[in-house]
Amino acid sequence: MAKKRMNNVAFLSIWAGAIVLMFGVAITLEVMGNTPGIKTMLDTYVNKGKAHIEQVENADTWDTNYYNPKFTQATSAGGNAEAKENGETVVEKITDEGMVLLKNKDNALPLSTEQDITLLGRGAVDPVYGGSGSGNVDTSTAATPRKGLENAGFAVDAAAYSFFNTNYSKYDRQNITMDNYASSTFFIGEIPTSTYSFAINHDNAAVVFISRCGGEGLDLSTDLKRDAQTTSSKQRISANANTAAEVATYVDGQHQLELSKDEKDMIDFAKTNYDKVIVVLNESTTMEIGDLVDDEGIDAIVWAGSPGSTGFNSLGKILSGKVNPSGKSPDLYVRDFTSDPTFKNFAINGVNEYTGVPGSIAAGNNSTKKAYFVEYEEGIYVGYRYYETRGTIEGEQWYKNHVAIPFGYGLSYTTFDKELISTHDAGNEITMKVKVTNTGSKAGKEVVQLYYTAPYTEGGIEKSSTVLADFAKTKLLNPNESEELYVSLKIDDMASYDYKNEKKWVLDAGNYVLQIKDDSHTVSTHGSNKLEYTHVEHSRKVLNKKESDLVNVTNQFDDVSAMFKDTATEGYALNMSRRDFEGTFPTLPTAADAEADEITILGDPLEDYFYKFSLSSVHIEGEKLPTTGAQNGLMASSMRGVPYDDESYEWLLDQLTEADYTNINEVLVNDAYVAKGVATLGLADAELHDGPQGFSSLYGGLSNVCAYMSEPLLAATFNKELAKEMGTAIGEEAIALNPRYTGWYGPAMNTHRSPFAGRNFEYYSEDGTLAGKIAAEVCSGAADKGLVVFIKHFALNDQETWRTSHLATWANEQTMREIYLRPFEIAVKEAKTEIKYLDQNGDVHYATMNATTGVMSSFNYVGATWAGGRRDLMTNVLRDEWGFRGIVSSDFNLYDYMIPDQGTWAGTDLQLTWWGGFGKSVGITDTTSATGRTMIRNAIHNLVYTLANSNAMQGVAPGSRVWYEMSPWRIWLYIGEGVLATAGVASIAWVIIRMIKVRKKEEPVEE
Repeated sequence: MAKKRMNNVAFLSIWAGAIVLMFGVAITLEVMGNTPGIKTMLDTYVNKGKAHIEQVENADTWDTNYYNPKFTQATSAGGNAEAKENGETVVEKITDEGMVLLKNKDNALPLSTEQDITLLGRGAVDPVYGGSGSGNVDTSTAATPRKGLENAGFAVDAAAYSFFNTNYSKYDRQNITMDNYASSTFFIGEIPTSTYSFAINHDNAAVVFISRCGGEGLDLSTDLKRDAQTTSSKQRISANANTAAEVATYVDGQHQLELSKDEKDMIDFAKTNYDKVIVVLNESTTMEIGDLVDDEGIDAIVWAGSPGSTGFNSLGKILSGKVNPSGKSPDLYVRDFTSDPTFKNFAINGVNEYTGVPGSIAAGNNSTKKAYFVEYEEGIYVGYRYYETRGTIEGEQWYKNHVAIPFGYGLSYTTFDKELISTHDAGNEITMKVKVTNTGSKAGKEVVQLYYTAPYTEGGIEKSSTVLADFAKTKLLNPNESEELYVSLKIDDMASYDYKNEKKWVLDAGNYVLQIKDDSHTVSTHGSNKLEYTHVEHSRKVLNKKESDLVNVTNQFDDVSAMFKDTATEGYALNMSRRDFEGTFPTLPTAADAEADEITILGDPLEDYFYKFSLSSVHIEGEKLPTTGAQNGLMASSMRGVPYDDESYEWLLDQLTEADYTNINEVLVNDAYVAKGVATLGLADAELHDGPQGFSSLYGGLSNVCAYMSEPLLAATFNKELAKEMGTAIGEEAIALNPRYTGWYGPAMNTHRSPFAGRNFEYYSEDGTLAGKIAAEVCSGAADKGLVVFIKHFALNDQETWRTSHLATWANEQTMREIYLRPFEIAVKEAKTEIKYLDQNGDVHYATMNATTGVMSSFNYVGATWAGGRRDLMTNVLRDEWGFRGIVSSDFNLYDYMIPDQGTWAGTDLQLTWWGGFGKSVGITDTTSATGRTMIRNAIHNLVYTLANSNAMQGVAPGSRVWYEMSPWRIWLYIGEGVLATAGVASIAWVIIRMIKVRKKEEPVEE
């Protein structure tokens, strides 16, 4: 039977649909390929075209090797293996000096390598190397605890190790889903001793691992019974009997930073069955370890932090004595975290949600219409500042009842004597020379810690009884060897900020006592003499500014301070004061505190305040439109080594065109992992990347990059030189990557306000001086290799929970300036680098400049305003007072409240997002007014200054232009579009021909 021919209508319908589809796909690909945000994403995650340099005449004879990299650039995507190995060597040097010996009863350590070791605990086989989120790094090849011990010469009990390695995966552990409480779990996941099935070697030393991890987007659990009710937790409890059994052991009030029942049982098992018991704390925050410190059955405690790629080699060396521990705790260990002043005002306690919030406040990708708050009622009394101060009032027994380990504490296998050789009081600075002598029998290093005590008057400005001012670390001293170290402080750094009356820094009248200490609690002595010096301040001084400030200082945050009262007042927060710690101790927020009213939002309706900002609302009277389209012959490369305020920047920026302003969102609101270039100025894109523990694997793995240790481990070294070495190492990696990385979203340097903060592994310490000085050295080392560091998250981003859900953070201005802004201030002011540059004739010159040229703002609000949108923070303090010169970037901008107009006005230059596509749909809206263009021009000024003085100019002569050839993905896109278009045209032609043939066959034949 003949096959029936398809009728013409059906035929046309099918082919018309196919043709439309082909052209539709081609058009869609073309549109997507030309959407700025999508182009940036594809360039970042697929491949970018090769960079080309249009050099000026005669530049081929000029020395444009500005950074003399130690390693060659990788020939394919990823890093240089030698640069990675160099980083891993530095990691091990840091962990050698950063791990802290917290207890060593009867000199139980070091162990002889003749004594075998039994590793106990899930963490021994499944350790915590870092944290999740932007700090996530590839640790697939990292040294394990077992490997570290075996490398040191120990034999490890294979049967016990095999038991834990085989069984740990059967037990659920904490799993943070970023910014999603319901999808996260908070279990401990230790293996119960009742299941142990390995033979016990009683002569072995038991090394017991206690591990805790943290992650971006949520904090650690302050109530495990409550948090076992998350959606994911309940699912795991139903699916896993082991998890259900663990949860059944939880008691009321149990939190994540105390030992679980299974961990206590494991330690008891070790004490009963092994010759020695060494507890290893594998975490980047503190835990409640007072019982372990007191327990005579525990021989030693070592804090190992989260040690990255090679750090567990250090653990083996420390246990064997090949390395003498010299780390000092970057945080104080409290015996009971629930009695800490921060505990009532932190993260998930059920009463930190604003009530009466208008429905229109919903963030861009948040389904809930909510807002939250956190009140820093403890004020300046954070960590050791509280416990040391209250201890001076309540007495030594109170201190011992509350503190397990002081700040700055760490033991050694040798002993040291410190002697104050001299004190030089220059009027504006005091320098103390301290002689350190190794009086023991083993080589070791020691830290000199300088603290000061300022005079306090009851009812006056709040002051801690002791504050860290400076520190220095010896070289490796052999027995009987000495070294003289210098520690110093500026007199005005002992001033306190009076936000209530003077609105300035104040040096009260009285004696200022400087002490050399072994830790925050123990004054060093030489024989019977305390190592201290009294600086007599005869009269009260009100400082218009510190010596290191550029302009006079006055209150900037009265709207935030207004939340606080000195006596309990309904709807306000209470300032804790040393005049009455008990009576002013922080409490849970009340219903009045949680009401979204004129107090909490300063009279502005939330929906208006959060969403209706525009540059048109802040036009500066008399502002003139800047020049456009000038032909001054300058390129961005010409600005290397040129001072920020030099008038030649005006000539350069006058060259911006009308099109540049019209298309500015492609440059300033399209900066996810890239700083977009400006073609008019010859400036090409520069690659930026996370994260604080090395270049992150959060958004796709990078080959041949080092997984660095957590920030607290670096802080625990108290070694500025090592910190700089770490910065240099990551700078070397950046310049050896293909493509080369110019910016690094790190180091992270918020404050360990609470041990429960989920991102403490990224932050250095509870102390701003320690964090700031360590970070300054990291910034200096990285800048020496042309890497732009983005110190983050500025500011008061000290908890993760609700961080993108309109989290209003409240602290008085003294607290802000003395505690939470302090590490950033030090990093901005003290980090220095020397850059090499060429003049227009090709002659070589050098200039010293500030090394910190990047800052990342934070998700949270400071008071009722998004941090990145506060001009008082981003410009008045950061730039005007401190002298910061460089780029400010937002944190990942996917949220409606992070308004680019507001950020640009405030001084946030770049928005870490994709413009269009899957990112930000509303960008800078005012590109035509005088004020709008002035703000845009300022941001371009900051961008050019920063990149011109970075590794983006490696190989580029002044006056040259950099551009990229077509990206490989775009070539394939055009090929695909061409194939589809050709197929579509061919299909149209074929349909037409077929229809003609059909018509001819169907035409009647004339007779």
